[in-house]
Amino acid sequence: MSNGLPSNSIFDRILSFIDYTNHNIFLTGKAGTGKTTLLKRIKEESSKKMVVVAPTGVAAMNAKGTTINSFFQLPSGSFYPGEIGLEDLQSGIISIQSMVSDLSYSKEKTTLFNELELLIIDEISMVRCDLMDMIDAILRAVRKSNTPFGGVQLLLIGDLYQLPPVVKREEWAFLGRVYASPYFFEGHVIRRNPLLQIELTTVFRQTEPEFVSILNSIRNNQINEKDLALLNKRYDPQFLSTEDLNPIIITSHNAEANAINKAKLDEIAGDEYTFTGETSGEFRDAGIQAEQILKLKEGAQIMFIKNDSGDNRKFYNGKIGKIKSIKDNDIYISFPHEDDLLLERSSWQSFEYKTDTEKVIVQQQIGEFLQYPIKLAWAVTIHKSQGLTFDHAIIDAGKSFISGQVYVALSRVRTLNGLILKSKINTESLRSNLEVINYMKPVKEEELENLLVNGQESFILQLVLNHFSFNRLLSELHTVTSQPDIVRSNIPEYSILFNQLRKAIKDLIILSDRFQAQVINLYKQTGFSDLPALQTRIESAVIYFTKEINMLVLNQVNKNIRIKPKNKVQQELQHLFQKYRLEVEHRISLLQKAEELLKEPIGAKNYTSWINKHNTQINTKAKSSTGNQQSTTLQLF
Repeated sequence: MSNGLPSNSIFDRILSFIDYTNHNIFLTGKAGTGKTTLLKRIKEESSKKMVVVAPTGVAAMNAKGTTINSFFQLPSGSFYPGEIGLEDLQSGIISIQSMVSDLSYSKEKTTLFNELELLIIDEISMVRCDLMDMIDAILRAVRKSNTPFGGVQLLLIGDLYQLPPVVKREEWAFLGRVYASPYFFEGHVIRRNPLLQIELTTVFRQTEPEFVSILNSIRNNQINEKDLALLNKRYDPQFLSTEDLNPIIITSHNAEANAINKAKLDEIAGDEYTFTGETSGEFRDAGIQAEQILKLKEGAQIMFIKNDSGDNRKFYNGKIGKIKSIKDNDIYISFPHEDDLLLERSSWQSFEYKTDTEKVIVQQQIGEFLQYPIKLAWAVTIHKSQGLTFDHAIIDAGKSFISGQVYVALSRVRTLNGLILKSKINTESLRSNLEVINYMKPVKEEELENLLVNGQESFILQLVLNHFSFNRLLSELHTVTSQPDIVRSNIPEYSILFNQLRKAIKDLIILSDRFQAQVINLYKQTGFSDLPALQTRIESAVIYFTKEINMLVLNQVNKNIRIKPKNKVQQELQHLFQKYRLEVEHRISLLQKAEELLKEPIGAKNYTSWINKHNTQINTKAKSSTGNQQSTTLQLF
């Protein structure tokens, strides 16, 4: 397997949950447990149509995705699940209901939302509860589905013991009326629909058992006097940097880090060199570590802000070095006990997601930023240290660090001996939020197998029921009726016809939702132990809906296609109806396929092969077929 992991690793199990269930998952784990590595594997190996988003530009760049606000085209501010007054609106509070009512996405964006199967949100610890409810409301509205997130599977990745969500005091005074805390898990949609919590536990960043144990006890609010005393042995207020050991200082504020770096650079005699980053295309997510204006001197201490992408990797995110020489724009970096490195410029890309002609979700690069992948490294803020790994660091866990952030700073360092504490650490500065501790209930690894089998079974039933989804018939009809020439023609017969078709499809959607709810309830009672009962319901529904779609939709469309066009508007409508007919016939053919899916018993060991076979068939363009139009009354309604 990739990454040197065994085939039965937790990584493979999580990949199975992604591809073969519709569980919404919260994937967590302490710093250095491989969350980023797993995300990369999911992007490379999962068969689902996915999008990766993150709350900030920095996080989106690291995940090679886009920001949540950019993807959903959301303004900055807070989102309230209820009515709000004018005063609150002026304060930057936005009503979720009003936002959904005013949605005006392009057809391309709507198609993207409808094709989406997996939404990955990285660095979920920084995402607020109100934003989760906003995402849920948007996806339900666009996909015309009342299931959580419109039926899109969620994978939320992050560590709640790291950087928390940011909320202004005046905004929380309002949001606090309906939310218990700002964390994502307080979103109403999450509270009503609990996530499957899976925790990665093997630490790759720290290898010292003693240090790992201390970090674990800090996370769980269980640090004892012995561990605290061991940690405070690293207290050295008089520590002075040397030529060989000049550790980076982790601070709480940008201004402090910038002041330290500038002062240290000014202390170095010699010429100052300026390197300006180059931007091309649309580079919206500019919140990256790289400097637009990078100022360096020979002798300056720097750190790398990217991993080396070459085969022979010579640096990693957070590696410290020194500028040995700068000549003719050639920058050489020196490291203790290593060969010098000639630095090359790196690129950061800005992405957006679209669907191609086959309705496959593709990620397109829309912009690029070129700059040397380094920055001054005498000091760095705790926020900008996220994702970095240091061999040595100086931490001042005094008054400037808010409760709970000391853990983030400590976990940046590989070893206990790599720590230098400028102030002693007390239990108060290590205290984690009780909301987080109370929420965290990850499943045990030995429970995952049964959960996976149950999840696969539920997913199979959902795949069958998806054949009875008629929302696309409605959205594709809207494509026909909203064509400018058709709208401008304002022909009364067309208005009557469109209203008839629209009403017929909406009625079918209501009936289908009721039918699906009945089948799901039956499944909850019997599981797959009584497949014949499920199959009987499905066969009856196939006959009923096939008849109704033929009679109420397809016949009406065909009737208008057969009429000899008298003008250009009629000609255009016929052309549009010919394309629409293919969609209707495809939906009928999917209905008829549903009749065959659960005819034979399926053993648990065959669930994955069943899902793979079904997905292959469903992604192959079905031949149009109207099937037998049997007149049968469905007894379910």
